[in-house]
Amino acid sequence: MATADPVAEYLSQLQRALIGVDAAVAHDALVDAEAHLRAAIKAGKSPAAAIEAFGPAADFARAYAGAPAPDHHAATEVAGSTHPAASVASGPDASSGALAALSRIPLVGVWFHPRAWSSLFYFLAPCFLISLATFVWVVCVGSLALGTLPILIGLPLAVFLLGSVRVIALAEGKVVEFLLGVRMPHRVQPVQVLTPIGGVAEVGFWQRIGCWLTDVRSWLSLAWALGNFFVATGLFCIFVVLGALVLVMVAVPLAQAAGMTDIRVDGEWRDVQFLWERVTPDADGHVRISAVTSVLSIVLGMALATATLWLALGAGWVYAQVVKAIQVTRPQAVARRFTVIS
Repeated sequence: MATADPVAEYLSQLQRALIGVDAAVAHDALVDAEAHLRAAIKAGKSPAAAIEAFGPAADFARAYAGAPAPDHHAATEVAGSTHPAASVASGPDASSGALAALSRIPLVGVWFHPRAWSSLFYFLAPCFLISLATFVWVVCVGSLALGTLPILIGLPLAVFLLGSVRVIALAEGKVVEFLLGVRMPHRVQPVQVLTPIGGVAEVGFWQRIGCWLTDVRSWLSLAWALGNFFVATGLFCIFVVLGALVLVMVAVPLAQAAGMTDIRVDGEWRDVQFLWERVTPDADGHVRISAVTSVLSIVLGMALATATLWLALGAGWVYAQVVKAIQVTRPQAVARRFTVIS
């Protein structure tokens, strides 16, 4: 018969202490704490002794919240003086000094914001390419799994597909954190089977498969792999069109003023439309944009470029929050059901 799990109670206290902390940080703190405590119990300590040596949940939560980007796994040695939170170090600030001061300028400060440029790059290259490859992978493997389901081969293929999309989602999370600057989980919640005293036992193959099938993150990752293609394609098209407009509105007047380009219309005489100005080619077919139109075009082009950077920055934050939500869904160990070995 299952008894109360002291580790689960400790994790419940830690979960309450982490209220208000970034979801990814809270996720890592819970996974780290559980891994440390379960390892200590497995090594021979009693649950009470392991929890006492680990320290109060509130202290661990404060230590973790004070360092939002842990890069090293918590210590799992039962004997030793290093507390898991001691290995947590704060990540470097993305912008500092003069660049940070410039980025705080109203409206135009976005030009000096590194995350605006990295977000724009993300939507123009990695996001679209990853979403395309993932969509093709899911459609191909998913179709094969559905087609072979009557002969039972489809079931392991479906399980393989669920596992693969979870790995892909975690991998993109690393890219998202690097380019979009939103903290992602650094710990993977393990599949565990508990012993009566709160330790962990070996996980069987079918138990692991069952966990994957019942874990909502598997199905959210699959839905993300399918839906993200359309979102990424839409964002890619938006930023390509905006970039092309900015290039034309700024580059053409500047190039003409510098004598680097000469717009010429061959064939029948006809009006040429540039913004609001209709320009009639001369006898040789050359088109000249007026100085007033050129200046206004450059001003509007720079304004559009600024708006594009703000759009990239905002879209990057929203997109990263969605990816984070998929990865930290049901992160709390206390919310999971464990199989207790009697």
